Amino acid sequence: MYFLASKDLRIYQKNEEQKELRLRKEFVAISKYLAYILRHHPAKIGIHLDAKGFADLEPILMSLNQKYSHLGVGKITKETLEEVIRASDKLRYEIQGEKIRALYGHSLKVQIEMEEPEKLPAQLFHGTTPKAYAKIKTEGLIKRGRQYVHLSKDKQTAELVGKRRTTHPIILVINVQNAKEAGITFYKSGDMYLAEEIPPEFITKM
Repeated sequence: MYFLASKDLRIYQKNEEQKELRLRKEFVAISKYLAYILRHHPAKIGIHLDAKGFADLEPILMSLNQKYSHLGVGKITKETLEEVIRASDKLRYEIQGEKIRALYGHSLKVQIEMEEPEKLPAQLFHGTTPKAYAKIKTEGLIKRGRQYVHLSKDKQTAELVGKRRTTHPIILVINVQNAKEAGITFYKSGDMYLAEEIPPEFITKM
C-alpha cells in the first residue's frame, strides 16, 4: 500500500483546494451569466425566450464556452449546467430536454408556473443593503422592474442573497400570516417565495 509523505500530502491537498476554488468560481460565473441572459437580455446572444421563459440550450452553451474558455476547466456542457444548478444555494434554473429557463427574477414578461401554496411558513426573509433598507422602512418591499419581490425561506439564504450587494446585509423578517390576512398573495417557484409587494407594517429588521 502506498502512502503520501507529509509534504506530498500537503501539496496534493493544496492542489485539490485550488481545483475546488476554480470550480466554485466557474460555477458562480456561469450562474451570473445565465441570469443575465435568461432573466434580462436573451437578445444579447441572439436567442428568444418562449412564453414560459425557455430558451434553446445549444446557443447558450456555445456562448458560455466562447466567454469562459479562459477559465481552463474544460468544455462547458449540459451536464456542467446541471451541476451548477445542483450546487447552487437556491433553485434558480430548470433544464427540460434541450431547453433551459430561469425560474424567477425576470425583467421580461414570461409565464413561469407558480403555485399558491396551501401552507406557508410563519416567517419569510429578505436580505438587503443598508441604503435600500432606508427606503424599505417607509415604502415596504417593491418589485422595482422585476415581476415579483423575492423572499427566502430561511435567514441563511437571505443572507447569501444580501451579500451579493453588500458585505454586511440587513436581514428583514416578513410576518406572513398578518400579510396574508391583509390580502397579500404569496407564490412559490422552486424554493423561492414571491409576492407583488410587502407593505412596511409586515416587515421587521433582525
